[in-house]
Amino acid sequence: MATWPKILVLTAACNFRTGVKPAWPLLFFYGVSLCAQPLCTVTAKDPAALAGEGLALSRAGNYRSAADCYRKALALGAKTPGLQLNLGLAEFKMGHFRSAVAPLRAVLAMQPQSLQARTLLGMSYYGSGSYSLAAVELGKALSADSRNSQLRYVYAQSCLWGGQYSRALKEFESLLRENPDSAPVHVLVAQALDGQGKPIEAIAELLAAAASSPSEPNVHFGLGYLLWKQRRDDEAEREFRLELAHDPSHSKAYAWLGDIALRRGDQVTAKPLLEKALSLSPNIRIAHLDLGIIYAEQQRNEQAVVELSEALLIDPSRPDVHYRLGRVYQEMGRQREAQAELAIVKRLHKEKTEDALHQVSGAPPALPVQ
Repeated sequence: MATWPKILVLTAACNFRTGVKPAWPLLFFYGVSLCAQPLCTVTAKDPAALAGEGLALSRAGNYRSAADCYRKALALGAKTPGLQLNLGLAEFKMGHFRSAVAPLRAVLAMQPQSLQARTLLGMSYYGSGSYSLAAVELGKALSADSRNSQLRYVYAQSCLWGGQYSRALKEFESLLRENPDSAPVHVLVAQALDGQGKPIEAIAELLAAAASSPSEPNVHFGLGYLLWKQRRDDEAEREFRLELAHDPSHSKAYAWLGDIALRRGDQVTAKPLLEKALSLSPNIRIAHLDLGIIYAEQQRNEQAVVELSEALLIDPSRPDVHYRLGRVYQEMGRQREAQAELAIVKRLHKEKTEDALHQVSGAPPALPVQ
């Protein structure tokens, strides 16, 4: 019998500039004992050799072929220890997070105490956008590895994006105690506080972040957004312009500056700001909405329909946008479409609140899978 050396799966690339030491490993997975056989003897009826070939291919970085070998071996009834784990690992390394879930759950059904499988399952849920499930699995992993700062960080992000703001806040505040000057963690604390409906406390956190690191990406934008939600437009405008001073290509800062100008009734200033935002990033809902409003007021109804429809493609749950689109259709004499939009408004009836800060700031950090 020959024992394959251990395989490093996920390193501490998860520090995300939070002050977590990047030299610490987040997660190691280990190879398993396999019968050593030359690859040239592998046949379709030899599951152990297929498993061995898969491990060799995985070590060489050929995860697609490795996963194929693992699946063939499993289909032939292979009983090699760790085969499901290796399959889940290969899928994870390819970024196929949803495909990694089933084999990893199979591992945990047989070995519930496997920290490796538990952590990788949580990471796979995170990578696939199932944040609440990720929080469950990563929380269990943390109970066995509570000092792992990178794991705590991803767990907290899972809680944040899963809407479990109290748990996220607890973890972020713990990380902040370890590194009080970490501007990125101040930002995350602010996002959790905003999710809890505590804008004043969230603003205080972002002010602390801006004081410790004024050039930190998104600090001024986040502060501006929270001030904008409070309708403190003059202060918000200042923060958006500070963000642009550090990052002239910050599309959302342009978009919200345009919205502030539109609130003031200044379409001449608003329109080029909104167009600039969309030239940098075409999927900003508020920029499409505001351009739709401008075009509708200018009786440029065809263009208004285009912009309002784009806003609804990004977020179809906004009753105010459906209402505006319905009114434009009425102006155009397109009564059937107008009635359809106004019927949607009645169904939604409860006005949607503004997005939470973490939703506006961008997608959650991607998992490092190198």
